[in-house]
Parts: sequence; C-alpha cells; structure tokens
Amino acid sequence: MIELIIVLIVMALIMETVDSSLGMMYGTLLSPILIGYGFEPQVVVPAILISQAIGGISGTVSHHRFENANFRGLTRDTKVMLAMVLPGLMVVTVGVFAAANLPKLWVKTYIGILVIVMSTLCLSPIKYKFTWWKHYAIGALAAFNKALTGGGFGPVTSTGGIIGGLEAKVSIATTTFAEVCICSASFIVYLFFVGVDWTFAISLCIGAFIGGIIGPYICSRVSHSGLRKSVGILGIVSGIWLLWRVLL
Repeated sequence: MIELIIVLIVMALIMETVDSSLGMMYGTLLSPILIGYGFEPQVVVPAILISQAIGGISGTVSHHRFENANFRGLTRDTKVMLAMVLPGLMVVTVGVFAAANLPKLWVKTYIGILVIVMSTLCLSPIKYKFTWWKHYAIGALAAFNKALTGGGFGPVTSTGGIIGGLEAKVSIATTTFAEVCICSASFIVYLFFVGVDWTFAISLCIGAFIGGIIGPYICSRVSHSGLRKSVGILGIVSGIWLLWRVLL
C-alpha cells in the first residue's frame, strides 16, 4: 500500500507540473494510464477530479504570483475564467450521467478526435476573433468532456483560447483556474452518485498540489510562441494517445 501511495503522489506531481505549465495533460493522460493499470474508472475519475481541483488551487495562486494572469478582482482574466466556468457548471451533471451510460469506445473516440483537431488548429496560423459567446461554448464543451472522462478539459480550453487570440500564458492560467470549479462540481456529483476511494484520492491530491506550485513558474519563463507550439504538440500527442488506447 505504501508503495502504491508513493507512486500515485509522484505521478500526480509530474502530471500537474505539466498541466499547470501548459494547460493540459493531467486527466487526459493520467486517467487512461491508471485505468490501463487495472484500476476501475469509478475509482480513478473522481480521484482525478478532486486532486486536479487541489492542484488547480495552488496553480492559480502561482500563476497570479508569476504574473501569467491577473486574478485580483473582476479583471478581464477573471472574466475569461468565468466565461468557461458558468456554462460549464450547467453541463457537468449531464457529463457524469453520460459517462455512466454511453459506450466507452464512443466517448474515447470523440475526445481523441476533438483534441487532435483543436490542437492542429492551435499549431496553424488560423485565429478567430475573441468573442464571449464562443468562449462560453468552449467552456461548456470542455466541462462536458471533463465530467465524462476525467480529462479533455485543458486541451479544449487552452487551445481554444489561443486560437481565439488570447495570450498563451493567459489561456493556460485561466484554464487552471476554471478547472478548480469544474473539477470540484464534477467531484461532488460523483461523491453523491458513485462514491470515492479516499486513500487513492488523497495520494493524488498531495502530488497535484506540489505540481501546481512548480508548473506556473515554468510557464512564466517560456515565450508565447513557444507555449503555443508546446500546447499544440502536446494536445495532438494526447489525442493520439487516447485513440491508440481505443484500438487496444
């Protein structure tokens, strides 16, 4: 048991460091890895949700501290975060119930294709003019993905924000902040309808909290173009990973 706890802490630390520095990969990779090792999805998904909420709290504070975004009051960055959270909170319950009823093959294929398309657009010179209603739609879609599988939020919101003209650091930081709310809401639904393995969840929370402190510092040291390329490439890799898991 001690060995398992240590492994979970280290895995969560690494994944949250990557996630809070590039805006994705915590649930998108950690969920299929843990399920692939034989853990039940009903154990993995709620543990990922609560641990990413905890990692998101430390990550949000660090992003603000390193000036990747300004969350002091109702700033534009705060409003960008709320534009994802408010519609997202309306769909998380739908996502949880869909997870319990839809074939896993459909779910994983859908997420994988969506992430690859969004990430490819992120690497291209294509941009659209930022509008609030488009960001509302991105938030709702990403929240549905998160509640459905435990992953798929960051790849959509980070790439979507960058394509929409947001500075890469702002898109990543607001995604980290938004995940606190979306993950917490999804976790509460799981808590009432599925249950939680607290040893598993707390182990991931410890690692994620530490990773959330480290990642934003890395983000603050990388240029916008470097972050955009990194987010795009990482998104494509995560999408291919999911599709590969479907074919196994």
